[in-house]
Amino acid sequence: MEAFEMDTLISVDEALRRLLDATHPLAPEERLLEDALGLVTVESVRARTDSPPFARAMLDGFAVRAEDVAGATRDAPRTLRVLGTVGAGSGATRAIGQGEAVRTMTGAPMSPGADALLRIEYAQEFIEQGERVVHAYRSVPVDEAVQQRGDDLRAGEVALAAGTLLLPAQIGILASHGYRSIAVVRPPRVAVVATGSELLEAGEAPHPHALYNSNGPMLCALIRRVGGIAQVIPAVGDDLSLQQRVFSDALKDVDVLVTTGGVSVGDFDLTPSALEAIGVERLFWGVFMRPGTPVYAGMRGKQVILAFSGSPSAALVNAVVLGLPVLRRLAGQKDPAPALFARVTGATLRRRVKHSRFFRGQLTQRDAEWWIDLGTEQSSGSFSGFASVTALARVDADADVTDGALVPIFLLP
Repeated sequence: MEAFEMDTLISVDEALRRLLDATHPLAPEERLLEDALGLVTVESVRARTDSPPFARAMLDGFAVRAEDVAGATRDAPRTLRVLGTVGAGSGATRAIGQGEAVRTMTGAPMSPGADALLRIEYAQEFIEQGERVVHAYRSVPVDEAVQQRGDDLRAGEVALAAGTLLLPAQIGILASHGYRSIAVVRPPRVAVVATGSELLEAGEAPHPHALYNSNGPMLCALIRRVGGIAQVIPAVGDDLSLQQRVFSDALKDVDVLVTTGGVSVGDFDLTPSALEAIGVERLFWGVFMRPGTPVYAGMRGKQVILAFSGSPSAALVNAVVLGLPVLRRLAGQKDPAPALFARVTGATLRRRVKHSRFFRGQLTQRDAEWWIDLGTEQSSGSFSGFASVTALARVDADADVTDGALVPIFLLP
């Protein structure tokens, strides 16, 4: 079937360009903060109040006027009259005059008239002639240990820009301004289908020449790890009409269909034929990458279809290098394919090829730089070699694999 021959191979960068040009962020939805972790803001979020909403103490101590403790030492302390105590959540109602102080706890509002906080370590409180007094043993500058009103954000200022990935700190910022929910790009819904008549599902009895379906659970786990909603569909055999039906059903309520297997040029590699028979328009078929050269991508309307190799090692590389940027784009992330680099260690001489090669390795940090150790098993047939690695190193056709070389890396989530 000539129409379904693999295309002339394209580079990894060209494959990524075609995918990212064809995809766009999904529709927004409102989410409670507790359900928004890992999602992306649709629009800029503004501070509702000044932050902090009042001048507050950053430490436990005494609110004072800096001029009243100028020159204070342990041998020559300054004595101030203590008007009272203010804790967090209390109001500072009494203004401080000359020679006066208010014992003030961390987070409590500063009393009117005070312009500095004397740490509790540099003071000692007494009762003298029935009155509370404090001896100050150190001078403090104006604004010492005081955060002024609006020092962090002023009401109306942008607290989080549109396109911000909501991690725990960002959730905290929203909560600090009283937000209960937020408009975010909804997470992509993904269906995963492994193909191959040799595949068994977990729980089925093993038999000669059969393999358990590992790609489906693996890719679903990867998708969920980066915030997608994944649905695994039982493996489908090497039957063209059956694959068409399964793929068509899988596309009814998802943004992305991921398949594995049947994407090379063998007699039973039917996936591209089945996909294009149900209206998928090809973006590419075949990329200069190892492992994972036979990889297919297409679109059906706004739906993305990614058909990865059936080899577990190759499928994982396809997914990390080409699939995750698509999911990040759909989820609204500003940088779907971030540029990360590490220096190589444990390299061995390898013959040059036309492909971009992806070597598995363990990341470590040395002298403020990331290093990736490539001295592990690299055979694409050894899937267990992924058990102890944390990243993939990309080595292009014109690059040398030598210790100390700086190479692009892809993190394994």
